[in-house]
Amino acid sequence: MADLNDAEVMALAKASGITIPDDLLPEVRESLNGLLEALDAITEPDVAGIEALPIIVSATARKQEA
Repeated sequence: MADLNDAEVMALAKASGITIPDDLLPEVRESLNGLLEALDAITEPDVAGIEALPIIVSATARKQEA
């Protein structure tokens, strides 16, 4: 994934209702790009061969829902 630039960070901040002062923008941009890089490194486990477990609800929980 390409690094976000200042304009993209400001657009994300505006969409989120966050105000980033101009003097903090480089630090926020670098932190956000570092976070995105770390998230890219996380791989999803292969769960294709794992059978789903049944959902077990106790009788007490069923009475509380009713």
